[in-house]
Amino acid sequence: MAIIGVGVDIADVPRFAEHIERVPELLDRLLTPAEQLKKNGKRRSAESLAARFSAKEALVKALQLPQIIPWQEAEVVSAFSGAPSFRLTGWVLEHFRQKGGETVHLSITHDADRTVTFVVVEGSGPRIVPPVDQPAPLLPGSPEALAELEKFREMARASRDARRAEREAARRDQS
Repeated sequence: MAIIGVGVDIADVPRFAEHIERVPELLDRLLTPAEQLKKNGKRRSAESLAARFSAKEALVKALQLPQIIPWQEAEVVSAFSGAPSFRLTGWVLEHFRQKGGETVHLSITHDADRTVTFVVVEGSGPRIVPPVDQPAPLLPGSPEALAELEKFREMARASRDARRAEREAARRDQS
């Protein structure tokens, strides 16, 4: 296997906590219920919550995903040993597989008011890192860039609508 991509992210814990206090529903958009709670059912600390979101940001960088992904489709989970890893679903898993991804390595650390996450994606696909002689990037606002952005937004909408339909079906089944 080869390294397909690498991503790192640093989160400011007090700033993350402030955002969550100010907009509580943001937490439900960014993290799954399992990511928000410890095994004993109590809410995780601000450091732990920020680290989980930071891990998702590092994954975005490692896979060169658009900056706004269906956050619920990249869930940080812990092995019995406590080692963190990802559970990918939906569009994020599909993108991971399209890139030839087979394994994701995740490392998380906390120090003072900062959390740092590091992600390495391995697989048999081509390296995601652009070659040195890569073509010029699309210019922001250009017709080509706007078309790519619209294509991504449509995929994100379809994924969101599918998740909503699944939730509605589950609610109807419970009734």
